Amino acid sequence: MHRQLVAFGLFLLLVLPRVGAAQSGIGPGQEVADLTAYIAAHEDDRGLGGDVAKAMQRLGRLEEEQKHVAAATALWKRARHWFDKHHFERNGGPEAHLAAEATWRLLTQPIAVAADLSVRTTPQLPPPAAIAERNAELDAFLMQLIGPRAANSPDSVRQGGLFADLDAVRSFGALGETRRAALSVAALEERAAAHLARLPLSEGLQPVEQTAQQAAVRQAIGELEGRAFSSIETAWLAGPDKKNADAMALRKQLTRLRPLKYPQLEEAATDMVNVTPEQAEASRLAGLAQKAEKVQLRVLYLQKAVKLDPQNPRYLELLQAAKAEAGQ
Repeated sequence: MHRQLVAFGLFLLLVLPRVGAAQSGIGPGQEVADLTAYIAAHEDDRGLGGDVAKAMQRLGRLEEEQKHVAAATALWKRARHWFDKHHFERNGGPEAHLAAEATWRLLTQPIAVAADLSVRTTPQLPPPAAIAERNAELDAFLMQLIGPRAANSPDSVRQGGLFADLDAVRSFGALGETRRAALSVAALEERAAAHLARLPLSEGLQPVEQTAQQAAVRQAIGELEGRAFSSIETAWLAGPDKKNADAMALRKQLTRLRPLKYPQLEEAATDMVNVTPEQAEASRLAGLAQKAEKVQLRVLYLQKAVKLDPQNPRYLELLQAAKAEAGQ
């Protein structure tokens, strides 16, 4: 009976302020106070984990709506600590949804800072030193966003950075938060790429040196776009859905980054909506194909995908490209 009363009390806290605030006179300040009191009273009761998670989630969003940045940040940090302290499962439940949202929201501030590369102009430096300085700036910038390269391997793929932190949201099994984290990746990449494209050339460079510096910037933008595409595509394939706004926002980002692979939405008539089990399995196999390193394995996955969903031209296009790469 006690738990039923507690749960009913949470229902009142979460529902009544939103649907009847005008009639009841309950303002944001009172709602914040009520939610804060509820969390303080019950956050150590693991049996009420789902209810406490909903209260924390509501409180965090309310603080953000009121532009209380410090209070919202403190709440999301508290939520992550609470989740880890009680060892809740990463199973897509209310607690996992809260932890997933807290994780990507806590990255909002670092993202805003990392998206802007400080540009230093040092005309007194001779061209070789100016080029080295700019390359060092680009490397530091990319390290923040997509991590460093492997030691003693200048051509290796970068690993880590803020993109990896955002990708980690997927581990909580919360599809909605996974999509939102991937959208944060897209926004970060787009802002950072535009920033890099506007960088001025170092002063006093010869034409060949200017070309080399422009190539270094283009390479940095290409790395950002490739890494962002991987994150966004993974989130899209986890739950393609034309009826979900966040999912379709991801789909538009895929078109921006890879228009040949993901044509405009008007042309993508076979994108997932009311999918059959066969179509869902075909989508899963296509996703595996895109991750496979061996071309023969990609061909195998895509052959199965085409067989399951023969009306999807994208799978056939990918299969033909894989076969060409394999020399078939």
